[in-house]
Amino acid sequence: MKTIGILGGLGPESTCEFYRLITRCYYDMYGNYKYPEILIYSISFEKIIESGYKSAGDIKHAIECLHKAGADFVVAACNSIHIIFDEVKNDIPIPWISIMETTAENILEKKIKKVGLLGTRFTMSEGFYRNALANYGIETIIPPEDSLEKINAIIYNELVRNILEEKSKLYIINCINNLIRQGAQGIILGCTELPFLIDQSDTKVPVFNTTALHAQKTLELALSISL
Repeated sequence: MKTIGILGGLGPESTCEFYRLITRCYYDMYGNYKYPEILIYSISFEKIIESGYKSAGDIKHAIECLHKAGADFVVAACNSIHIIFDEVKNDIPIPWISIMETTAENILEKKIKKVGLLGTRFTMSEGFYRNALANYGIETIIPPEDSLEKINAIIYNELVRNILEEKSKLYIINCINNLIRQGAQGIILGCTELPFLIDQSDTKVPVFNTTALHAQKTLELALSISL
């Protein structure tokens, strides 16, 4: 087995969920507790937010620490931090497995070509996520400008603290329905906290829970012979 390195703390609730999903999935598959060793580097979330998720030096340092501690590869329990993925991926000692690529692979399996993207303002408005999906021939649409701030506030003021408000859930569902009306064939929960609030039962189109999908991919890689 390979040792998993996780960039965590971005935010803390989704880091806990990511860890839980890996270990629970392993147990469900094998019925024992011999899951891979997991190292977590919990980064100061405030510092990353203040940098606009563009603190490449801090992320490289964290990955180097995970490598020195024995990690064979690294994943991030966060979508927004992938804004620096292309900048960092070729300048680190171990592979960083992209949550965007994992998501794209699952979208293609559903034969979907147009998706709606929900997440932090960084994830929705910056081009990095759309560009990554475009490499797979997938078109991405996002909510209108006035909704970006509202969704962002729900994530940072509520979901990062595991506060679940029914009015916020209804707001997100309304945004999803608007994206579907614009042609979205599926919805990406492109923030690892959004699955606390939204799941497949909330909409008729496929929902891509990036937390669960990436946790599954992480476990598969840890159990594989090669990356």
